[in-house]
Amino acid sequence: MTDDDKTSSIPAPAEPLITVDVWTDVVCPWCYIGESRLHDAIAAEGLEDQVHVHAHSFELDPTAPTDTVRDNVAHLVAAKGMPEEKVREMEGQIQAMAQELDRAYVTDRPMANTRGVHRVMQAIGEAHGVDAATDFFMDLQRGYFTGSSDPFDADAVVARAVEAGLPEAAARAAHAGETHDAQVEADVREAVQMGARGVPFFLFNDKYTAPGALPLDAFRQALRQIIDEARAERAHS
Repeated sequence: MTDDDKTSSIPAPAEPLITVDVWTDVVCPWCYIGESRLHDAIAAEGLEDQVHVHAHSFELDPTAPTDTVRDNVAHLVAAKGMPEEKVREMEGQIQAMAQELDRAYVTDRPMANTRGVHRVMQAIGEAHGVDAATDFFMDLQRGYFTGSSDPFDADAVVARAVEAGLPEAAARAAHAGETHDAQVEADVREAVQMGARGVPFFLFNDKYTAPGALPLDAFRQALRQIIDEARAERAHS
């Protein structure tokens, strides 16, 4: 038997039983909480090898300025008309939720338009696949809420895209709006057609939708139900 014969006799690894599509924005605190809970639920159910998470574009505030960066508190005060005290109280509550999940969460963050980041994610996905794009986006989102990265620093975003395998010129073109705007629009339109009015918005196995940052136990229950269904379907296929 040749080496090629031996290689061909090795069965290909089975595809994960669950795909979770999540529409998200890099600056969305509830996305950070919801995706953290999902991650913990997957681990608690022992399904790390059976779940693929795919990130999709959705803008939390498409009207946010593209040429001005201000802090998140000032942004919400101006954009939503919320009193500063109320905004800071809300940030403190979300920080407490993050701490319950053993996640860092900084309450003072930069804020501006996120469209450029989404275009770069789409460019990475086109060049290297959805997993590479998701890793890029989730790493940037985690860094934003832990205070270790600034998604509004164009050079830093481009550098991360280059690390993900995207040529610098392609990353800069996407970030500047020269490419991949239509792909962002398509992602947003798909979510809206399914009933999304905000993010996070989850879709399990192209069947079940879940809006918002579900509690950890709700994610675990959903995963158990879906994995049982998926195993039964695969057994009969």
